[in-house]
Amino acid sequence: MKGRAGYIFPMILFASLAVGLLVLTLTQFQSSNRQKYQHLNDYQAAFNIAYSALVEVLADIQSRQWSNRSFKSGPKDRSANLFGGSYNLRVEDHASVEFMFNVKVRVKFKEKSHLFYWRMQYNPSLLDFTNLFIPVYYEEYGDPANAPSDIDSKVDEIMQRRKDNQPKVEEIADRLRPTDSIKEALEVVGIDPGGVNQADLPRPAVVTINIPPDDLTLKPVSGLISAVDPTANHIIKSFYFGLDVTELTSDQELLLNTLADLLNEQQPDTRIVLRGHASSDGSAETNMQLSIARAQSVADHLISSGVAADRITVRGFGETQPIASNATPEGRAKNRRVEFVLKEDP
Repeated sequence: MKGRAGYIFPMILFASLAVGLLVLTLTQFQSSNRQKYQHLNDYQAAFNIAYSALVEVLADIQSRQWSNRSFKSGPKDRSANLFGGSYNLRVEDHASVEFMFNVKVRVKFKEKSHLFYWRMQYNPSLLDFTNLFIPVYYEEYGDPANAPSDIDSKVDEIMQRRKDNQPKVEEIADRLRPTDSIKEALEVVGIDPGGVNQADLPRPAVVTINIPPDDLTLKPVSGLISAVDPTANHIIKSFYFGLDVTELTSDQELLLNTLADLLNEQQPDTRIVLRGHASSDGSAETNMQLSIARAQSVADHLISSGVAADRITVRGFGETQPIASNATPEGRAKNRRVEFVLKEDP
Protein backbone atom coordinates (compact mmCIF):
# COMPACT_ATOMS: atom_id res chain seq x y z
CA MET A 1 0.00 0.00 0.00
CA LYS A 2 2.81 2.30 0.90
CA GLY A 3 4.61 1.50 -2.36
CA ARG A 4 1.52 2.33 -4.41
CA ALA A 5 1.07 5.58 -2.53
CA GLY A 6 4.57 6.55 -3.61
CA TYR A 7 3.42 6.62 -7.26
CA ILE A 8 0.45 8.89 -6.66
CA PHE A 9 2.33 12.17 -6.47
CA PRO A 10 4.39 11.61 -9.66
CA MET A 11 1.19 10.59 -11.50
CA ILE A 12 -0.59 13.73 -10.32
CA LEU A 13 2.43 15.82 -11.29
CA PHE A 14 2.61 14.19 -14.73
CA ALA A 15 -1.12 14.68 -15.31
CA SER A 16 -0.85 18.33 -14.23
CA LEU A 17 2.07 18.89 -16.59
CA ALA A 18 0.17 17.24 -19.46
CA VAL A 19 -2.88 19.40 -18.87
CA GLY A 20 -0.66 22.45 -18.57
CA LEU A 21 1.10 21.69 -21.85
CA LEU A 22 -2.25 21.17 -23.56
CA VAL A 23 -3.55 24.49 -22.26
CA LEU A 24 -0.30 26.23 -23.29
CA THR A 25 -0.50 24.70 -26.79
CA LEU A 26 -4.12 25.76 -27.23
CA THR A 27 -3.31 29.23 -25.94
CA GLN A 28 -0.41 29.57 -28.39
CA PHE A 29 -2.60 28.31 -31.24
CA GLN A 30 -5.33 30.79 -30.41
CA SER A 31 -2.77 33.56 -30.01
CA SER A 32 -1.27 32.71 -33.41
CA ASN A 33 -4.70 32.86 -35.04
CA ARG A 34 -5.50 36.07 -33.21
CA GLN A 35 -2.28 37.62 -34.47
CA LYS A 36 -3.02 36.50 -38.02
CA TYR A 37 -6.54 37.84 -38.02
CA GLN A 38 -5.51 40.92 -36.08
CA HIS A 39 -3.10 41.77 -38.89
CA LEU A 40 -6.00 41.64 -41.36
CA ASN A 41 -8.17 43.71 -39.05
CA ASP A 42 -5.41 46.30 -38.69
CA TYR A 43 -5.02 46.51 -42.48
CA GLN A 44 -8.79 46.93 -42.88
CA ALA A 45 -8.77 49.72 -40.32
CA ALA A 46 -5.88 51.44 -42.10
CA PHE A 47 -7.63 51.09 -45.46
CA ASN A 48 -10.82 52.59 -44.02
CA ILE A 49 -8.84 55.63 -42.84
CA ALA A 50 -7.12 56.03 -46.23
CA TYR A 51 -10.30 55.58 -48.23
CA SER A 52 -12.19 58.08 -46.11
CA ALA A 53 -9.43 60.61 -46.78
CA LEU A 54 -9.61 59.82 -50.52
CA VAL A 55 -13.38 60.35 -50.63
CA GLU A 56 -12.90 63.75 -49.05
CA VAL A 57 -10.54 64.69 -51.91
CA LEU A 58 -13.00 63.46 -54.54
CA ALA A 59 -15.87 65.39 -52.97
CA ASP A 60 -13.72 68.52 -52.94
CA ILE A 61 -12.90 68.16 -56.65
CA GLN A 62 -16.55 67.57 -57.52
CA SER A 63 -17.63 70.67 -55.64
CA ARG A 64 -14.90 72.89 -57.11
CA GLN A 65 -14.83 71.42 -60.65
CA TRP A 66 -11.55 70.60 -62.35
CA SER A 67 -10.66 74.16 -63.38
CA ASN A 68 -10.89 75.31 -59.75
CA ARG A 69 -9.09 72.38 -58.14
CA SER A 70 -7.06 73.45 -55.12
CA PHE A 71 -3.91 71.50 -56.08
CA LYS A 72 -3.43 72.86 -59.62
CA SER A 73 -0.70 75.25 -58.46
CA GLY A 74 1.20 72.55 -56.58
CA PRO A 75 0.78 69.56 -54.24
CA LYS A 76 -1.55 70.00 -51.29
CA ASP A 77 -1.00 68.18 -47.99
CA ARG A 78 -3.38 67.57 -45.15
CA SER A 79 -3.25 65.57 -41.93
CA ALA A 80 -5.87 64.44 -39.44
CA ASN A 81 -6.64 61.91 -36.74
CA LEU A 82 -9.39 59.49 -37.77
CA PHE A 83 -10.88 56.20 -36.54
CA GLY A 84 -8.21 55.64 -33.90
CA GLY A 85 -5.34 56.34 -36.27
CA SER A 86 -3.92 59.21 -38.29
CA TYR A 87 -3.20 60.01 -41.92
CA ASN A 88 -1.03 62.31 -44.00
CA LEU A 89 -2.41 62.91 -47.47
CA ARG A 90 -0.90 64.51 -50.56
CA VAL A 91 -2.88 65.27 -53.71
CA GLU A 92 -1.16 66.58 -56.85
CA ASP A 93 -1.52 66.87 -60.60
CA HIS A 94 -0.17 64.06 -62.72
CA ALA A 95 -1.27 64.93 -66.28
CA SER A 96 -3.56 67.96 -66.30
CA VAL A 97 -4.48 67.69 -69.98
CA GLU A 98 -5.74 64.14 -69.38
CA PHE A 99 -7.44 65.11 -66.09
CA MET A 100 -5.15 62.75 -64.14
CA PHE A 101 -4.05 63.29 -60.55
CA ASN A 102 -2.38 61.37 -57.73
CA VAL A 103 -3.53 60.82 -54.16
CA LYS A 104 -1.02 59.38 -51.68
CA VAL A 105 -2.24 58.55 -48.19
CA ARG A 106 0.17 57.49 -45.45
CA VAL A 107 -1.73 55.95 -42.55
CA LYS A 108 -0.40 55.32 -39.03
CA PHE A 109 -2.48 52.77 -37.16
CA LYS A 110 -1.20 51.20 -33.94
CA GLU A 111 2.49 50.45 -34.51
CA LYS A 112 2.45 50.17 -38.29
CA SER A 113 2.53 52.59 -41.18
CA HIS A 114 0.76 52.03 -44.50
CA LEU A 115 1.05 53.77 -47.84
CA PHE A 116 -1.94 53.79 -50.22
CA TYR A 117 -1.55 55.31 -53.69
CA TRP A 118 -4.41 56.12 -56.06
CA ARG A 119 -3.90 57.46 -59.58
CA MET A 120 -7.22 58.93 -60.58
CA GLN A 121 -8.83 60.19 -63.76
CA TYR A 122 -11.62 62.74 -63.58
CA ASN A 123 -14.30 63.30 -66.18
CA PRO A 124 -15.31 66.93 -65.60
CA SER A 125 -18.21 66.76 -68.03
CA LEU A 126 -19.94 64.10 -65.95
CA LEU A 127 -18.38 64.44 -62.49
CA ASP A 128 -17.10 60.90 -62.83
CA PHE A 129 -13.96 59.27 -61.40
CA THR A 130 -12.18 56.13 -62.57
CA ASN A 131 -9.66 53.90 -60.77
CA LEU A 132 -11.68 54.68 -57.68
CA PHE A 133 -11.85 51.76 -55.29
CA ILE A 134 -8.60 49.83 -55.56
CA PRO A 135 -5.30 51.60 -54.84
CA VAL A 136 -2.85 51.10 -57.67
CA TYR A 137 -0.02 50.70 -55.17
CA TYR A 138 0.18 49.65 -51.51
CA GLU A 139 3.05 49.11 -49.11
CA GLU A 140 3.43 48.53 -45.38
CA TYR A 141 6.49 49.72 -43.52
CA GLY A 142 7.48 50.08 -39.88
CA ASP A 143 9.44 53.33 -39.89
CA PRO A 144 8.20 56.28 -41.98
CA ALA A 145 11.84 56.97 -42.83
CA ASN A 146 11.85 53.68 -44.75
CA ALA A 147 8.95 54.71 -46.99
CA PRO A 148 9.80 54.38 -50.69
CA SER A 149 10.75 57.59 -52.46
CA ASP A 150 10.27 56.43 -56.06
CA ILE A 151 6.57 55.60 -55.84
CA ASP A 152 5.60 57.55 -58.96
CA SER A 153 7.98 55.57 -61.17
CA LYS A 154 6.74 52.29 -59.69
CA VAL A 155 3.16 53.29 -60.43
CA ASP A 156 4.16 54.29 -63.96
CA GLU A 157 5.50 50.76 -64.46
CA ILE A 158 2.34 49.20 -63.03
CA MET A 159 0.07 51.31 -65.24
CA GLN A 160 2.18 50.54 -68.31
CA ARG A 161 2.03 46.79 -67.58
CA ARG A 162 -1.75 47.04 -67.28
CA LYS A 163 -1.89 48.83 -70.63
CA ASP A 164 0.44 46.30 -72.26
CA ASN A 165 -1.55 43.37 -70.86
CA GLN A 166 -4.95 44.73 -71.86
CA PRO A 167 -4.98 43.19 -75.39
CA LYS A 168 -4.09 39.78 -73.92
CA VAL A 169 -6.79 40.11 -71.27
CA GLU A 170 -9.37 40.97 -73.92
CA GLU A 171 -8.21 38.05 -76.08
CA ILE A 172 -8.60 35.60 -73.18
CA ALA A 173 -12.01 37.05 -72.32
CA ASP A 174 -13.15 36.63 -75.94
CA ARG A 175 -11.98 33.01 -75.90
CA LEU A 176 -13.63 32.32 -72.54
CA ARG A 177 -17.09 33.58 -73.48
CA PRO A 178 -18.05 30.71 -75.82
CA THR A 179 -16.70 27.92 -73.55
CA ASP A 180 -19.42 25.63 -72.22
CA SER A 181 -17.61 23.58 -69.56
CA ILE A 182 -15.18 24.18 -66.73
CA LYS A 183 -12.67 21.99 -68.59
CA GLU A 184 -12.78 24.19 -71.69
CA ALA A 185 -12.47 27.36 -69.62
CA LEU A 186 -9.44 26.02 -67.73
CA GLU A 187 -7.75 25.01 -70.97
CA VAL A 188 -8.24 28.53 -72.35
CA VAL A 189 -6.30 30.04 -69.44
CA GLY A 190 -3.58 27.37 -69.64
CA ILE A 191 -4.58 25.10 -66.75
CA ASP A 192 -4.54 21.32 -67.20
CA PRO A 193 -8.02 20.13 -66.15
CA GLY A 194 -6.87 16.54 -65.71
CA GLY A 195 -6.86 16.60 -61.92
CA VAL A 196 -9.87 18.86 -61.51
CA ASN A 197 -13.00 17.23 -60.12
CA GLN A 198 -16.22 17.67 -62.10
CA ALA A 199 -14.36 19.49 -64.88
CA ASP A 200 -17.01 18.41 -67.37
CA LEU A 201 -19.74 20.37 -65.55
CA PRO A 202 -21.12 23.48 -67.29
CA ARG A 203 -19.18 26.66 -66.70
CA PRO A 204 -20.92 28.83 -64.05
CA ALA A 205 -22.99 31.61 -65.54
CA VAL A 206 -21.89 35.21 -65.14
CA VAL A 207 -23.61 36.72 -62.13
CA THR A 208 -25.22 40.11 -62.67
CA ILE A 209 -24.90 42.42 -59.69
CA ASN A 210 -27.66 44.99 -59.46
CA ILE A 211 -26.66 48.01 -57.39
CA PRO A 212 -29.63 50.09 -56.22
CA PRO A 213 -29.53 53.82 -56.92
CA ASP A 214 -27.77 55.87 -54.26
CA ASP A 215 -28.95 59.16 -52.84
CA LEU A 216 -25.58 60.76 -53.63
CA THR A 217 -26.15 63.44 -56.25
CA LEU A 218 -25.14 62.42 -59.78
CA LYS A 219 -23.73 59.05 -58.67
CA PRO A 220 -26.36 56.96 -60.52
CA VAL A 221 -25.46 58.69 -63.77
CA SER A 222 -21.70 58.65 -63.30
CA GLY A 223 -21.93 54.91 -62.60
CA LEU A 224 -23.28 54.33 -66.09
CA ILE A 225 -20.53 56.08 -68.00
CA SER A 226 -18.49 53.77 -70.20
CA ALA A 227 -16.22 56.33 -71.90
CA VAL A 228 -13.58 57.84 -69.62
CA ASP A 229 -11.70 59.96 -72.15
CA PRO A 230 -12.93 63.55 -71.56
CA THR A 231 -12.26 64.42 -75.21
CA ALA A 232 -14.58 61.68 -76.48
CA ASN A 233 -18.34 61.52 -76.72
CA HIS A 234 -19.79 60.12 -73.53
CA ILE A 235 -21.99 57.10 -74.02
CA ILE A 236 -24.19 55.93 -71.16
CA LYS A 237 -24.59 52.18 -71.17
CA SER A 238 -26.85 49.61 -69.49
CA PHE A 239 -30.09 51.44 -70.28
CA TYR A 240 -32.02 48.36 -71.40
CA PHE A 241 -35.66 47.60 -72.31
CA GLY A 242 -37.73 44.45 -72.17
CA LEU A 243 -39.07 42.65 -75.23
CA ASP A 244 -41.50 44.94 -77.11
CA VAL A 245 -41.22 47.47 -74.26
CA THR A 246 -40.82 51.20 -74.84
CA GLU A 247 -42.04 52.54 -71.48
CA LEU A 248 -39.58 53.60 -68.79
CA THR A 249 -39.26 51.89 -65.42
CA SER A 250 -39.19 53.87 -62.17
CA ASP A 251 -35.45 53.20 -61.82
CA GLN A 252 -34.83 54.50 -65.34
CA GLU A 253 -36.86 57.61 -64.60
CA LEU A 254 -34.72 58.20 -61.49
CA LEU A 255 -31.55 58.01 -63.59
CA LEU A 256 -33.01 60.39 -66.16
CA ASN A 257 -34.02 62.85 -63.43
CA THR A 258 -30.40 62.92 -62.29
CA LEU A 259 -29.18 63.31 -65.87
CA ALA A 260 -31.62 66.18 -66.39
CA ASP A 261 -30.22 67.92 -63.29
CA LEU A 262 -26.72 67.47 -64.69
CA LEU A 263 -27.66 68.86 -68.10
CA ASN A 264 -29.56 71.81 -66.68
CA GLU A 265 -27.29 72.82 -63.80
CA GLN A 266 -23.79 71.69 -64.74
CA GLN A 267 -23.79 71.30 -68.53
CA PRO A 268 -26.15 73.94 -69.99
CA ASP A 269 -24.23 74.00 -73.30
CA THR A 270 -24.30 70.25 -73.84
CA ARG A 271 -26.51 68.65 -76.46
CA ILE A 272 -27.63 65.03 -76.24
CA VAL A 273 -28.19 62.46 -78.98
CA LEU A 274 -30.45 59.54 -78.00
CA ARG A 275 -29.70 56.43 -80.06
CA GLY A 276 -32.42 53.77 -79.86
CA HIS A 277 -31.72 50.11 -80.65
CA ALA A 278 -33.59 46.81 -80.80
CA SER A 279 -32.85 43.09 -80.87
CA SER A 280 -33.60 40.84 -83.83
CA ASP A 281 -36.94 39.70 -82.37
CA GLY A 282 -39.68 40.55 -84.87
CA SER A 283 -39.42 42.17 -88.28
CA ALA A 284 -36.84 44.79 -89.23
CA GLU A 285 -39.59 47.37 -89.69
CA THR A 286 -41.08 46.70 -86.24
CA ASN A 287 -37.65 46.82 -84.62
CA MET A 288 -36.93 50.18 -86.24
CA GLN A 289 -40.17 51.57 -84.82
CA LEU A 290 -39.35 50.12 -81.39
CA SER A 291 -35.88 51.69 -81.39
CA ILE A 292 -37.27 55.12 -82.24
CA ALA A 293 -40.04 54.82 -79.64
CA ARG A 294 -37.52 53.88 -76.92
CA ALA A 295 -35.33 56.87 -77.68
CA GLN A 296 -38.39 59.12 -77.86
CA SER A 297 -39.65 57.95 -74.45
CA VAL A 298 -36.30 58.99 -72.98
CA ALA A 299 -36.49 62.34 -74.78
CA ASP A 300 -40.03 62.97 -73.53
CA HIS A 301 -38.99 62.36 -69.93
CA LEU A 302 -35.94 64.63 -70.19
CA ILE A 303 -38.08 67.38 -71.73
CA SER A 304 -40.64 66.99 -68.95
CA SER A 305 -37.73 67.36 -66.49
CA GLY A 306 -36.76 70.73 -67.93
CA VAL A 307 -34.23 69.89 -70.66
CA ALA A 308 -34.96 72.04 -73.73
CA ALA A 309 -36.26 70.02 -76.67
CA ASP A 310 -33.86 71.69 -79.10
CA ARG A 311 -30.94 70.19 -77.16
CA ILE A 312 -32.14 66.64 -77.84
CA THR A 313 -31.85 64.59 -81.03
CA VAL A 314 -33.62 61.23 -81.38
CA ARG A 315 -32.32 58.53 -83.70
CA GLY A 316 -33.41 54.94 -84.25
CA PHE A 317 -31.18 52.16 -85.56
CA GLY A 318 -33.49 49.16 -85.24
CA GLU A 319 -31.55 45.90 -85.11
CA THR A 320 -28.66 47.12 -87.29
CA GLN A 321 -26.12 47.86 -84.53
CA PRO A 322 -26.08 44.97 -82.02
CA ILE A 323 -23.53 45.03 -79.20
CA ALA A 324 -24.10 41.36 -78.34
CA SER A 325 -25.09 38.19 -80.14
CA ASN A 326 -28.76 37.94 -81.10
CA ALA A 327 -28.41 34.15 -80.92
CA THR A 328 -28.99 34.10 -77.14
CA PRO A 329 -31.69 35.63 -74.92
CA GLU A 330 -28.99 37.41 -72.89
CA GLY A 331 -27.49 38.95 -76.01
CA ARG A 332 -30.86 40.10 -77.34
CA ALA A 333 -31.64 41.69 -73.97
CA LYS A 334 -28.44 43.79 -74.20
CA ASN A 335 -29.32 44.91 -77.72
CA ARG A 336 -32.67 46.40 -76.63
CA ARG A 337 -31.17 49.65 -75.39
CA VAL A 338 -30.86 53.42 -75.65
CA GLU A 339 -27.42 55.04 -75.84
CA PHE A 340 -26.73 58.61 -74.72
CA VAL A 341 -24.13 60.65 -76.61
CA LEU A 342 -23.30 63.99 -75.01
CA LYS A 343 -21.75 66.70 -77.17
CA GLU A 344 -20.68 70.23 -76.50
CA ASP A 345 -22.24 72.92 -78.68
CA PRO A 346 -19.79 73.96 -81.44
